[in-house]
This record gives sequence, structure tokens and C-alpha cells, in this order.
Amino acid sequence: MALLTVDDLTVEFRQRAASVRAVDGVSFTVEPGEILALIGESGSGKTSAALALTRLLPTPPAVITGRVMLAEESSAPIDLLAIPDATLRMIRGKRIAYVFQDPGTSLNPVLTIGEQLIEVIERHTLARGAAARERAIEWLRRTGIGEAEHRLTAYPHEFSGGMQQRVMLAMAVAAEPALLIADEPTTALDVTVQIHILRLLCLLQRTLRLSVLLISHDLLVVERMAHRVGIMSNGRLVECGPVQQVLHQPAHPQTQRLLRYRPLTTLRRGRPHD
Repeated sequence: MALLTVDDLTVEFRQRAASVRAVDGVSFTVEPGEILALIGESGSGKTSAALALTRLLPTPPAVITGRVMLAEESSAPIDLLAIPDATLRMIRGKRIAYVFQDPGTSLNPVLTIGEQLIEVIERHTLARGAAARERAIEWLRRTGIGEAEHRLTAYPHEFSGGMQQRVMLAMAVAAEPALLIADEPTTALDVTVQIHILRLLCLLQRTLRLSVLLISHDLLVVERMAHRVGIMSNGRLVECGPVQQVLHQPAHPQTQRLLRYRPLTTLRRGRPHD
């Protein structure tokens, strides 16, 4: 059974004078333990689709329709677009977590790293007090942050961009969610740091058996990380399948066009899995 089943997802932004359909009838699945990538040009609808899955888009102006079914171990799948807000807030962070492209705007600048990480742990796990603090230290260590105990008292501005993104990854996986949605997680970082973050993301995916929905515009990143890939264009999912099939035997003209203009990136110097 698929962990996540998205059926006919549509996102329309309605204004007084006009409306824009950013996502137009998109359907896909995310299987347990797989990395599914959605790629496309800017404005193709991939980020709007990712945000709509747990209703993170403001409504209004957004109007979200369709079904987003999340598999549950002990009950029937639930439709994330139909459940009450209070229930959905418990799923965010616990079952589904996000990592966004700019950690500098995702972290609260007036709270320490420890306060923010411990808040996530206490909200979504049974750990409290000293136990939550120890778990926070453990996750900082597991995401490659040295002197983790000391770093708990630091503020986000005292970290580099790469270190901030490691903190965001620690916060995302601290409750061991089933699905991690990573929206351009390395775009705001310099090219050397990008490789380290992607390797860390692959490591966490393997060790925690995460399912990952990776949003990207970089075909080389997708080719090295994902199991399957979906191509977004003008709000539609125009092609989806195994990475090697889609990227080496593209069937849709939009996929063929993306491949013709494939950018050169530093990932040619090393695979994220290495």
C-alpha cells in the first residue's frame, strides 16, 4: 500500500479580478521508503502541490480540491484535505515533516536552537524535560553538528547556512515521521555545502526508512537521489516513472526540453550517496 496517494489535486488562487490554477488535477503516489522527486521549471506548480498536501497554503486566496490519502498503520487511510485543522496540526511534524529551501527564514531568530528543537520533540513525542533535551542533543549529533550540547544555547544567526539546514533536518526527523517533504533543500547554499546536505539527507532516508518527496529543478540531483520522478509543467504532472526511464527515455516533449537544457552542477564531482 502506498504511504501517500494524491488524487486529482487542484490548487487555484482566486482573486477578485481573476484566478490562477497553479496545480491542475495532479495524481501520484509515494511508496514506503522511496524518494519521489517532482521537478519542473519555476512556476510549474511543484511547490504549490507540496504545500497543498497538508494545507499549508493560505485559504483564501488558495482553493484546494482533490484527495490526499495518508496510510495509517492501525486504521483506514485518512484524507488530509478533509480532516479537522486540529487533527492535521498533529500530523504535521509527527507523520509528515517539511524542510524548506531557506533555513534562515524557517528558524525563529529570537529562540535558541535548543528551544526550537526541544519544542518539536515535546510536541510530537513522549519525551519531556531532560529526556527531550538529551534527544535534541542526539539529533544534532546525528545531523553532523559538533559540540551539540553547547550548540543548544546558540541562536540561528550564529550558524552558517549549511549548519542551519542541518538543524532544520534535525527538527524535521526528530519525531521520526513517515514522510519528509524537502522543497529545494539546498538552493540557498553554496555548491560545496549542497553536496554535504544531500549526502546527509540520503543517510537519514536510509537509516530512518523515510519516504521522501523531493522538490527540485535540478535534474542531476534527482538522477542521483530519487527512485521515481514526476515532471511538472503548467500545473500538470506530464510524466512520471522510474528515474532512469524518464530521464534517459523521456516520452513527453516537456521532459525532452528540460533534458536539452540540463544545467551543469558540482554534483558531477561526487554522488550524494558516496
